[in-house]
Amino acid sequence: MQNQFQQGNSQQMSYEQFQELQRQRQEQEQIAARQAIQNIGADRESDRMRSVVQQLQSVSQELQMAENQIQVQMDAQLRQLQLIKQRIRQCESLIQESVARPVGGQGMAGMQGMQ
Repeated sequence: MQNQFQQGNSQQMSYEQFQELQRQRQEQEQIAARQAIQNIGADRESDRMRSVVQQLQSVSQELQMAENQIQVQMDAQLRQLQLIKQRIRQCESLIQESVARPVGGQGMAGMQGMQ
């Protein structure tokens, strides 16, 4: 019985050793891959490029927001100008009506005769 236990224990040890070797091999491969990436500078360069792209996207969004704000302001000012023009036309119409309307039964011709 003890002999079976020792055989099971030795099989378990070799399996543990195998797993440890696998873990070490994977770790070494990861270290080698990181070193290779750093040696060619791709890691730092890609981080820098990613940062530049993010900054450009941020600036582009800010620009779009500013353009939208300016467009809204321009539209509001255009509506305001249109309202002012409409009021001017109304005033012109009132002036024309009052000039064309006879004053005290006389029109412009009657007023000219009085002078």
